[in-house]
Amino acid sequence: MRRALPVILAILAIAALVWWVAPNELPDLTAPSVAEPAETTTTIDMPADAQPATIDYVHDGDTLFLTDGTKVRLLAVDTPEVGDNLECLGNEATSYLRSLLPEGSTVYTLADAEPTDQYGRSLLFIWTATGTLVNLDLVEQGYAEAVFIGGNRLYEAQVEAAEDAAQGAGRGIWGDC
Repeated sequence: MRRALPVILAILAIAALVWWVAPNELPDLTAPSVAEPAETTTTIDMPADAQPATIDYVHDGDTLFLTDGTKVRLLAVDTPEVGDNLECLGNEATSYLRSLLPEGSTVYTLADAEPTDQYGRSLLFIWTATGTLVNLDLVEQGYAEAVFIGGNRLYEAQVEAAEDAAQGAGRGIWGDC
């Protein structure tokens, strides 16, 4: 028993140290988190001809449905995939968009040169009721990369600048993936 006592005391000392240090060092892994938004540097005022709409459901980080049945693909952005093809920060990008566009919220939409894509989705810029351009915000926060297809080039310079800033700061996909 005398030889076992130092071993038992050593084990107890290690356990006490782990108990004291570990809660401060381990991350909370209970749920995916949405990072605190970075301060935005670029704003684009909502145009007078933006049309009001109501959010039905956010499918993923760049696709949503309006209550009138319109399926929307956000212009100028591409977010990581979710589901079976899950990519780094895909779930977080979806959660972030859902926080910006809760079900039933009023938004304001604007199409560009090509209003629909080959899948029949409406291609839109969306502003929140408080005036945040969601497409730009997703890029600024690092949840999306800038993507411009066809003639849809409205706000290209601002979105590209937001992507450069997010990359430089290592935000979101530019630092975590």
